[in-house]
Amino acid sequence: MISITAMKWAPPFASGQVRDHRVRWILNEVGWPYEVRLVDAPTMKSPGYMTDLQPFGQLPVLEEDGRPPLFESGAIVLDVAMRAGRCIGAEGTAERAAAIQWVVAGLNSIEPFLFNVAEVEYFMEDEAAKAARRPVVVSEAKKRLEMLEQARGGRDWFVGESFTVADLMFASILKIADRLELLGELPALAAWQKAILARPAHVKAERDQMAEIARHSPADMRYDALRKES
Repeated sequence: MISITAMKWAPPFASGQVRDHRVRWILNEVGWPYEVRLVDAPTMKSPGYMTDLQPFGQLPVLEEDGRPPLFESGAIVLDVAMRAGRCIGAEGTAERAAAIQWVVAGLNSIEPFLFNVAEVEYFMEDEAAKAARRPVVVSEAKKRLEMLEQARGGRDWFVGESFTVADLMFASILKIADRLELLGELPALAAWQKAILARPAHVKAERDQMAEIARHSPADMRYDALRKES
């Protein structure tokens, strides 16, 4: 049986976006059953978790009988797709190479620019510092999104003639841009993302994650215990 780790609770801006939704999504796409192991903050930062599962104390982690644990959402999505032979080109083909290329591009060339904006909006407390930094990071993020839309070139799919992990990853990453209202000047990209997110496999992944988060509260994450330990 496959199990994946997920947080018991996340703040409203992150609900539906926490990266375990990507793993749920690809598992739903390929039709592999899985269970979810909900974890709290002290568990994620515990020596056992960081030694055996995720050295940085993050999630998701995919655990599967007979295989070593696998972390990083991009790596897990690619691994599942390649082993299932679904949502990615055949081994050795240009289509597979292109799909891998676009997944890595999304994680390295788009997502960090969106996270810079998210950091300002959700985590910076100094209002003067936020006001100074916001225009810079918003401008850079919008430039990257414009480049992405130009590269998409109006196509329905980033690779080939059907849905692949490249579409999954970009639609997932663009959730950040959508919530930060960065897609207003790119209506075609926004419409493309909504079409990809309407896939039943994603709808179920997001719904399941949000339902679990809704059943819990910040107290379930035990942040106070983590602070006492440090």
